[in-house]
Amino acid sequence: MSKTADEIARETGFSITTVRLVINGQSDKYRISAKTQKLIEDFIAIHGYSVNHAARSLKLRRTDTIGFVVPDLANAFFARLMASLEVLCRERNLLLLTVSSHDDAELENRAVANLLARGVDGLVIAPCQPTPPLENRARTPIVMFDRDYAQAPYPTVVSDNVQGAQEMTRRMLQEVKTPFPFLCGHADSPSIQDRISGFSAACAAFGLGEGDTLIRLDGEDSTAAGRRLMDALVGDGEAQPPAFMCSSLLVLEGALQQLKARFGRIDPTILIGTFDDHTMLDLLPNRVVSIRQNEAALAKQIFARLIEPAGQGRRQSARDVVAGALICRNL
Repeated sequence: MSKTADEIARETGFSITTVRLVINGQSDKYRISAKTQKLIEDFIAIHGYSVNHAARSLKLRRTDTIGFVVPDLANAFFARLMASLEVLCRERNLLLLTVSSHDDAELENRAVANLLARGVDGLVIAPCQPTPPLENRARTPIVMFDRDYAQAPYPTVVSDNVQGAQEMTRRMLQEVKTPFPFLCGHADSPSIQDRISGFSAACAAFGLGEGDTLIRLDGEDSTAAGRRLMDALVGDGEAQPPAFMCSSLLVLEGALQQLKARFGRIDPTILIGTFDDHTMLDLLPNRVVSIRQNEAALAKQIFARLIEPAGQGRRQSARDVVAGALICRNL
């Protein structure tokens, strides 16, 4: 088992100061003899060295941890963004602590309180409510992402959902040349509202009004929501829709499950649109249009906001928008 600096000092007979100076590469600066340096380095080579994080945290008043609160890691977008953020944290020897809120305000409040109580050095939240309980946390850098409720006095990093929805809707209308429904889960979320705005703008540009009658809403972002929305869409009809668009992969999964349950198969001629992207979409024989959010760019901007010095915009409600990419399959 690796030794702490205190243990190395105790077992080699040197002072803790001498051991730390050798470990930190300051032997020459403080004129520590080559013999002493070699003895300590040889001991570490045999036994290893580990940082006593508890003692270091008390001394430096930092824990080298970042809290990350998301609605659901089953969502491929949040999982990929977490992976990108972990890479950036590792480069700075930071540990990312991830908690799911399941889009429940009470669970989110509890997660935020627990992470702050553990003294995280920063907090990244995809909020499920306008104002998470963050009062009196002026010293903790906080960044919101994915959902811009506007009221929170913290920087927010979001994907360009309006533009993404416009591009996807336009591409699908060009393909089928007829109106199609937009199945939306967690419809009160700011990101979904932005996607609805983009859908409406594209419909209006295509001469379909604002597409209000085409938008189907559900309060959850889940496969269950997708099943409910598709069930209401097809009802007892005999035909599957020629095209439809979903606000997330979870809603799409539920919608496809419902089509399979209702008709025994999924019509391969259906044009499918969805936000977020996954390689599993390659397995569908259908034409598929999706918006892939740029998780790496989002993570980079989130991290930049998180570590920027106080007074450089961290405490202001800046809004960074990151473009996504339109991906077309079988078109």
